[in-house]
Amino acid sequence: MSIMPSEKSNPDELTADIYRENVSFWDKAWKPVKTAYTQMPDLPYLESIPEHLKRHGCQTVLDLGCGSGWLSIYLARLGFSVTGIDIAEQAINLANTWAARDNLEITFEAGDITSMNYGKETFDAVVANSIFEHLTLNLAQTTITKLFSLIKPGGIFFGCFDQVGTGPGEFFELTDKTHVYTDKGRKGMLLRCFSDDELRQLFSDWQINSIETIETGSRLVWAKKI
Repeated sequence: MSIMPSEKSNPDELTADIYRENVSFWDKAWKPVKTAYTQMPDLPYLESIPEHLKRHGCQTVLDLGCGSGWLSIYLARLGFSVTGIDIAEQAINLANTWAARDNLEITFEAGDITSMNYGKETFDAVVANSIFEHLTLNLAQTTITKLFSLIKPGGIFFGCFDQVGTGPGEFFELTDKTHVYTDKGRKGMLLRCFSDDELRQLFSDWQINSIETIETGSRLVWAKKI
């Protein structure tokens, strides 16, 4: 269940081949992982997520790019009804094993967040922790537009948009400044920074409650469907 950009000869644009390599990168990254890392991350904003969702009466939550499920588990333990989606099947396998071990009812599904087929107005909230920096600007816009239809009126979006650098490895740059890695360790991975102006444009159809920059440079975005 993945979206395939049209084939183009221009090396500065996202092509279907580049996107397939991106999907392959995540499959390969998760395949050797045999057990979920079950320690909750030490994030300064973690406790504010359920507090904010409860304040707005949210119950059903979609966890984008859930990986092996730590945020889904965290929210389910606090009584939320959670669906987690990730493109890597092995990550979903680990998440299901973790949820079963903890006797938590969570729906985990392998799928591409840019082409989700959930019904209209299915969720009260969407959480996306450190996910969008692995999308191009156009794919991010496609995904957020889709989320707008999936969330109920008055629903809430939370996202952490990481302040990312180039890091080790070799890459080339697309016209929207997305880095596409070509070295063996990260071949196919997409990485980009979103400016505050781009974030405001991405959420132009929403009510942006806040865009907060934390100590690491990452931005926390809270938005409401109006």
